[in-house]
Amino acid sequence: MTRIHHSVLYCSLAVFTLYGLHASAQTNERLLQERLISPAMYELLNRRGATTRAKRIEVVQEACAARELPPSDCESISGTRRLYQD
Repeated sequence: MTRIHHSVLYCSLAVFTLYGLHASAQTNERLLQERLISPAMYELLNRRGATTRAKRIEVVQEACAARELPPSDCESISGTRRLYQD
């Protein structure tokens, strides 16, 4: 794994630990409405069928590593709530 992969993985694990026990179900549409994800991230998640926490994490990690998302979307996964709610 590259350094970016490790960083994204550690950030994802930290966010999951902090917010993983949150019980409310969130759809991609709801996350977008609440401005927890950007329109670019919303399109990416829907295009790849990412509707669960695990799939969202996987898709965002891959997209950030491949630089398919704007840097602002990748930077924001390092310490906030965003797309990790189911």
